Amino acid sequence: MKIRGSWRSGYEPVSGFRMFYKDWRPAGGESNLPVIALHGSLSQGGMWLATAEGIGSARFVCPDQRGYGKSEDPGRGDTIEDFAKDATCLADALFVDRFIVMGHSFAGAVALQVAAIEPDRVAGAVLVDPIVQSTKEAKKNLQVSRMRPHQFDDLNECVCFWKKSEEGYWPTNKLSRFLKDIMVMGNENTPCKMPFEKERLARLNSFQGLGTGDSFTEKIAKTVKLPVLIFRGKESRRFSREGQKVLQSAITPKPKVVVCPRSGHFPSVQDVEIFEKNLWKFLQATK
Repeated sequence: MKIRGSWRSGYEPVSGFRMFYKDWRPAGGESNLPVIALHGSLSQGGMWLATAEGIGSARFVCPDQRGYGKSEDPGRGDTIEDFAKDATCLADALFVDRFIVMGHSFAGAVALQVAAIEPDRVAGAVLVDPIVQSTKEAKKNLQVSRMRPHQFDDLNECVCFWKKSEEGYWPTNKLSRFLKDIMVMGNENTPCKMPFEKERLARLNSFQGLGTGDSFTEKIAKTVKLPVLIFRGKESRRFSREGQKVLQSAITPKPKVVVCPRSGHFPSVQDVEIFEKNLWKFLQATK
């Protein structure tokens, strides 16, 4: 793969805390709208680095959301609206006027909330295996997250665990790159840990487990009227076919859905060619 651009990074004061971000700038300037790419609850902004490089010719702003990666944790504010306001404040700070917003997992709801807050600025939304919430599912996710290891002896142990615990097919080279981009680590032979504190994830999942309307992707979707692209991993345990139907029925105009046949919850890593091809088409169509 030939990389056509370069990365910049920095911190911006957002919503009372310092937010870290990485900013992919295409060589030769921007011919497409920039993408604000928001990560899910098990990763950080680094999950989008390979995607940005693979697309190449679109700007990607990839923040670590509050309490993740290198961003500070304000210790409060766990609503979808809080996360969405962080993203719009970062867009303001970086002078990003009109953009596409993309969110993985729980951040699918955040992406839709950004679109609801800034209808004149958001040209389209991309939802990557979003979670259609139910109180029962959220409580189950909380139990699973409490049992998940937070640290591994080395990268190889982390790769083995990820393959066993996360459904779908994992190309080893893609998974290794993905984990290097999201885990806190030195080199491959040193301990690595998840890019958040256990309390951060538990607090987020506990809030979602309350079943408040703020965390329900399909309810926020009803307020958004713009082009939407949805990716679903065919093997995903978080976003089922039934969940897809619920979300589709809530969105007007009818969204485009791409089912990634080998994927679980991470289509951008597990079905890279299908993911990047369809994401590129969407970016081209929403200039």
